[in-house]
Amino acid sequence: MTDFRRIFDDIKDFIEASYPKYLEAFDLDKPFITTEFLDFDRFKNDFCMFIEIDRVNFAASPYADDCGKIARIFCDIFLVFRGGTVAKIDADLKDASSALYQMFRNEEIDEAENATIREIDFFRYVEGHRAIVASKSTMELEVVYH
Repeated sequence: MTDFRRIFDDIKDFIEASYPKYLEAFDLDKPFITTEFLDFDRFKNDFCMFIEIDRVNFAASPYADDCGKIARIFCDIFLVFRGGTVAKIDADLKDASSALYQMFRNEEIDEAENATIREIDFFRYVEGHRAIVASKSTMELEVVYH
Protein backbone atom coordinates (compact mmCIF):
# COMPACT_ATOMS: atom_id res chain seq x y z
CA MET A 1 0.00 0.00 0.00
CA THR A 2 1.22 3.49 -0.81
CA ASP A 3 1.07 5.90 2.12
CA PHE A 4 1.80 9.39 0.84
CA ARG A 5 1.14 11.04 4.20
CA ARG A 6 3.93 8.93 5.70
CA ILE A 7 6.24 9.69 2.76
CA PHE A 8 5.60 13.45 3.09
CA ASP A 9 6.17 13.27 6.87
CA ASP A 10 9.41 11.33 6.26
CA ILE A 11 10.64 14.07 3.90
CA LYS A 12 9.97 16.73 6.57
CA ASP A 13 11.60 14.57 9.29
CA PHE A 14 14.67 14.02 7.09
CA ILE A 15 15.07 17.77 6.56
CA GLU A 16 14.60 18.53 10.27
CA ALA A 17 17.26 15.98 11.22
CA SER A 18 19.83 16.64 8.47
CA TYR A 19 19.62 20.34 7.60
CA PRO A 20 21.04 21.82 10.85
CA LYS A 21 24.48 20.25 10.35
CA TYR A 22 24.76 21.87 6.90
CA LEU A 23 23.66 25.22 8.32
CA GLU A 24 26.45 25.06 10.91
CA ALA A 25 29.04 25.52 8.15
CA PHE A 26 27.47 28.93 7.48
CA ASP A 27 26.95 29.76 11.19
CA LEU A 28 23.15 29.71 10.77
CA ASP A 29 20.60 28.43 13.28
CA LYS A 30 17.90 25.88 12.49
CA PRO A 31 14.78 27.38 10.86
CA PHE A 32 11.19 27.06 11.94
CA ILE A 33 9.93 24.31 9.59
CA THR A 34 6.32 23.82 8.53
CA THR A 35 4.28 22.10 5.85
CA GLU A 36 1.54 24.69 6.24
CA PHE A 37 0.67 27.27 3.63
CA LEU A 38 3.24 30.00 2.94
CA ASP A 39 1.93 32.83 5.13
CA PHE A 40 4.17 35.81 5.95
CA ASP A 41 1.64 37.36 8.33
CA ARG A 42 1.16 34.24 10.45
CA PHE A 43 4.75 32.97 10.56
CA LYS A 44 7.04 35.81 11.62
CA ASN A 45 10.15 33.87 12.63
CA ASP A 46 13.46 35.34 11.47
CA PHE A 47 14.19 32.12 9.51
CA CYS A 48 11.39 29.88 8.24
CA MET A 49 11.17 26.92 5.90
CA PHE A 50 7.92 26.05 4.15
CA ILE A 51 7.66 22.63 2.48
CA GLU A 52 4.93 22.31 -0.16
CA ILE A 53 4.22 19.05 -1.96
CA ASP A 54 2.98 20.13 -5.38
CA ARG A 55 2.08 16.95 -7.19
CA VAL A 56 2.82 13.26 -7.69
CA ASN A 57 3.38 11.85 -11.18
CA PHE A 58 2.80 8.14 -11.80
CA ALA A 59 4.24 7.99 -15.31
CA ALA A 60 5.88 4.67 -16.10
CA SER A 61 9.62 4.55 -15.59
CA PRO A 62 11.98 2.51 -17.76
CA TYR A 63 13.89 1.65 -14.57
CA ALA A 64 10.94 0.17 -12.65
CA ASP A 65 11.00 -3.56 -12.06
CA ASP A 66 8.28 -6.06 -11.16
CA CYS A 67 8.56 -5.26 -7.45
CA GLY A 68 7.30 -1.71 -7.67
CA LYS A 69 6.83 1.37 -9.75
CA ILE A 70 8.34 4.81 -9.40
CA ALA A 71 6.32 7.89 -8.57
CA ARG A 72 7.88 11.30 -8.99
CA ILE A 73 7.04 13.71 -6.18
CA PHE A 74 7.48 17.40 -6.95
CA CYS A 75 7.81 19.83 -4.09
CA ASP A 76 8.92 23.37 -3.39
CA ILE A 77 10.95 24.36 -0.37
CA PHE A 78 10.74 28.03 0.52
CA LEU A 79 13.37 29.62 2.76
CA VAL A 80 12.40 32.97 4.24
CA PHE A 81 14.56 35.43 6.18
CA ARG A 82 13.40 38.63 7.83
CA GLY A 83 14.27 41.04 10.56
CA GLY A 84 17.80 42.15 9.70
CA THR A 85 19.58 44.46 7.35
CA VAL A 86 18.93 43.80 3.67
CA ALA A 87 22.57 42.81 3.13
CA LYS A 88 22.59 40.40 6.11
CA ILE A 89 19.34 38.59 5.33
CA ASP A 90 20.24 38.39 1.64
CA ALA A 91 23.61 36.80 2.52
CA ASP A 92 21.94 34.43 5.01
CA LEU A 93 19.39 33.39 2.37
CA LYS A 94 22.10 32.52 -0.12
CA ASP A 95 24.05 30.58 2.51
CA ALA A 96 20.94 28.68 3.67
CA SER A 97 20.10 27.84 0.05
CA SER A 98 23.66 26.56 -0.46
CA ALA A 99 23.30 24.39 2.65
CA LEU A 100 19.99 22.99 1.40
CA TYR A 101 21.50 22.13 -1.97
CA GLN A 102 24.52 20.47 -0.35
CA MET A 103 22.28 18.43 1.96
CA PHE A 104 20.35 16.93 -0.95
CA ARG A 105 23.58 16.29 -2.89
CA ASN A 106 25.23 14.49 0.06
CA GLU A 107 22.41 12.77 1.96
CA GLU A 108 19.86 10.13 1.01
CA ILE A 109 16.23 10.08 2.07
CA ASP A 110 15.13 6.57 3.04
CA GLU A 111 11.92 6.86 1.05
CA ALA A 112 13.46 8.30 -2.12
CA GLU A 113 15.51 6.63 -4.82
CA ASN A 114 16.66 10.03 -6.00
CA ALA A 115 16.19 13.56 -4.68
CA THR A 116 17.27 16.45 -6.87
CA ILE A 117 16.94 20.21 -6.60
CA ARG A 118 16.06 21.28 -10.14
CA GLU A 119 16.32 25.04 -9.66
CA ILE A 120 16.45 27.78 -7.05
CA ASP A 121 14.68 31.12 -7.46
CA PHE A 122 15.57 34.09 -5.26
CA PHE A 123 13.11 36.83 -4.26
CA ARG A 124 13.96 40.18 -2.70
CA TYR A 125 11.49 42.58 -1.12
CA VAL A 126 8.85 39.90 -0.58
CA GLU A 127 5.36 41.42 -0.48
CA GLY A 128 6.99 44.81 -0.86
CA HIS A 129 8.98 44.55 2.40
CA ARG A 130 12.66 45.43 2.21
CA ALA A 131 13.36 43.24 5.23
CA ILE A 132 11.92 39.97 3.86
CA VAL A 133 13.78 37.81 1.34
CA ALA A 134 12.97 34.30 0.15
CA SER A 135 14.13 31.49 -2.08
CA LYS A 136 12.16 28.67 -3.70
CA SER A 137 13.96 25.39 -4.35
CA THR A 138 12.07 23.20 -6.79
CA MET A 139 12.68 19.53 -6.09
CA GLU A 140 11.94 16.19 -7.67
CA LEU A 141 12.02 12.97 -5.67
CA GLU A 142 11.58 9.46 -7.03
CA VAL A 143 9.74 7.08 -4.70
CA VAL A 144 9.05 3.38 -5.24
CA TYR A 145 5.43 2.38 -4.66
CA HIS A 146 3.64 -0.96 -4.93
